[in-house]
Amino acid sequence: MNYSTKCTIYSSTLYKTQRVSSSDKIIVKENNCIDICLCEEDSFDKFEEELSSLCGNSFSYFLKKRISSSFISIFSIIVIMFAFLSVSIFEDLSKKIIFEMPFDWQLPDSISLIFVLIFLFGLFLMPSILEAERSEFKNILSSWLNKDIKKQKRLNLAFSQYDKKTQIDLYNLEILPKEHWANSVLLKALLKNFNEINIHVRNDEVKVIQKRLLSSLVKNIEIIRDLKIVPNKNIDFLFSSKEERLNSLLQLCSTKKFDTQKVYISLELFEYCGKNLFEEAEKSNQLVFGFQNFINRSFDDFKFLVQEDSSRIYFTKNFFFKNLDDEQRRLSYFLRNHIEECIEYFENPISLLILYNYVKNIVLDEKRVLNILEKFISTVEKKQQYKLIDNYWFDIAGQMFDPKDLENFEQTKESLYRKLSINSLDKLLALFERNGYFEQAILLAKYLFEINPSKYSVIISSLYERMGRFEEAYSTLPNNIEFTKKEKPTALEVRYLQRKAWIVVSQRKEQLKEEGIASLEQLYLLINCHNFDNEPIWLWHYYNIKANYDEWNCDYEKAIEHYKKCLSIPALGAFEYGATFVNMAIAYRFIYLTSTKQNLDNINKSISYGKVGYQLKQSVGDRDELPVVQHNQALNILYKQLFENELDEKLLNEVLMLTSDAISILDSTNSIKRLGMLFIENIICKSLLNIDFTDIVTRLENHLTKIDENELKQLLNLYKEFKKANKISTINYLDEL
Repeated sequence: MNYSTKCTIYSSTLYKTQRVSSSDKIIVKENNCIDICLCEEDSFDKFEEELSSLCGNSFSYFLKKRISSSFISIFSIIVIMFAFLSVSIFEDLSKKIIFEMPFDWQLPDSISLIFVLIFLFGLFLMPSILEAERSEFKNILSSWLNKDIKKQKRLNLAFSQYDKKTQIDLYNLEILPKEHWANSVLLKALLKNFNEINIHVRNDEVKVIQKRLLSSLVKNIEIIRDLKIVPNKNIDFLFSSKEERLNSLLQLCSTKKFDTQKVYISLELFEYCGKNLFEEAEKSNQLVFGFQNFINRSFDDFKFLVQEDSSRIYFTKNFFFKNLDDEQRRLSYFLRNHIEECIEYFENPISLLILYNYVKNIVLDEKRVLNILEKFISTVEKKQQYKLIDNYWFDIAGQMFDPKDLENFEQTKESLYRKLSINSLDKLLALFERNGYFEQAILLAKYLFEINPSKYSVIISSLYERMGRFEEAYSTLPNNIEFTKKEKPTALEVRYLQRKAWIVVSQRKEQLKEEGIASLEQLYLLINCHNFDNEPIWLWHYYNIKANYDEWNCDYEKAIEHYKKCLSIPALGAFEYGATFVNMAIAYRFIYLTSTKQNLDNINKSISYGKVGYQLKQSVGDRDELPVVQHNQALNILYKQLFENELDEKLLNEVLMLTSDAISILDSTNSIKRLGMLFIENIICKSLLNIDFTDIVTRLENHLTKIDENELKQLLNLYKEFKKANKISTINYLDEL
């Protein structure tokens, strides 16, 4: 039978169902729409009972239902009685012909012969009747013998009470097998009685449902994918039994026990545990409906997973956590027995975090747990997932101790910092720096100082520079280091010259400029005096520092050329490329400000490149340089607004967000680098938006004594330009400087 019904298959819309639990009604009618939501445990009897209840006290429905069932019963009885009667008459007539011949033929014998002929004729025609196309008799007979057809007739009768234009929304059909009553009975009844049916399915099952409809001779099929963000709604009751198990496993493979705002999950751990913990009989089924399918459904259909970046996936508020204490305990002991295998297999730091959390209290050999943490540190560095240190590390290891405070040795002798390898501590030091934990990094560098005084002096100097404490940075840096005569320079030799050249250019101290240039030239000779491959990061630092000296010399075009060389260096990460985009944005800003005829293209490029750099820096959770990046992007936007007749409120709100967030980060990291500039940028922005800025003015006044000469010069220049343009009110103590 061909159906003219229009069927629209929606994916990622399961949340739209009106049903909220498995105990709720399967079918609900609201206005001109009927909502049918199916679960695995729903029976046909329950559905039919609810449908009958929905039809209400309609007299016509009651009459048709009773007459239909009574008629079929009575007619069935009559046909059966007629069949018995015909057989009996045939038997009597046959006996009489065979055993009593000759006999007198009477009227009853003629009637008996008629019955027998009708009976024989019926038997003769029966095969043809049953095989005839569109045979009503065949349908009636089938309805007596086939339970599904009986059920379908009852549903047709019930649905006939509604207008054919009534919209049908059918949910969760795809989790039910093809032979289930929902497919063999309900769907056919709906197709016969309604013009429009919306079928809401899981994204990966769209083709399956489309195929079922085509096999039912439905021609008018449309497919729509809906990816809207949805409100908090629990649709766990729609899960199949297999989805229910995978959902519990997904919760187990998360950071639920860590006290953080976001609960991250590990797909590595999820797949590893699923493959090893599911029974053998189930493993073969995973090839049909596997772990990746469930993850895709969790994103698209259930909408309780969101991806932050390539390595971090976390639960939304649509995920409802359950009490899985028993399962957690069993998983803990399983993982304890496979620690080494997991360490080798996992490449996502989230996986190692969860592994550590499961086994930390049940492993007797402490070295096995330390191996997990060392792999975690290594993968965080490799993946540049610096934010994970801020979120989780100090909950695991606590604060770094002061290595010079011998009185506290007794309290710190069990510290993890005393048990980790030197290589891991080196990586951890760099991660502290990237997260803006400069004081923690300095303590760790001092702890490692005696191993290599030259190396860690350079590192400590770099950390002071990051904090804006330039005098300490320069004084901490060794006066000289002994260069080896190896064909390829060591990392220490390169870093020493990098730091020396960078500290000078970053604070723009004229009296040290020649010394900084000499260090840069020595760096160039060092990395070009051999025939081996240079480290990409060495080249990036050289061109980046070189571009900064070009800016110091007001040669901004040359600076941009060197920044472009930075971007052309392969095998770097978002941290380095992000810094380059930020610096290139600064160069375009200077071109815009120093040109006799201001070109809006330059300042627009500055804002555009600055935004790219900010996003790249933000993507790796870099709290070290992020405030400086935010300061520069705020400055890019403010300088565009300085010469605009009409203010762009959207851009100014962006400046407000950038500066406020940067000030908050610097407060938390105890750094003052560019804090003065952020204060004045925040003040100017609030003045333009008519927002009270009294508190920031007070903070800036108290901070002035900590600002170096170069930053103070920039701050006053920015203030005076906006005051000259009548875009900011007078700040008395700045006018006095």
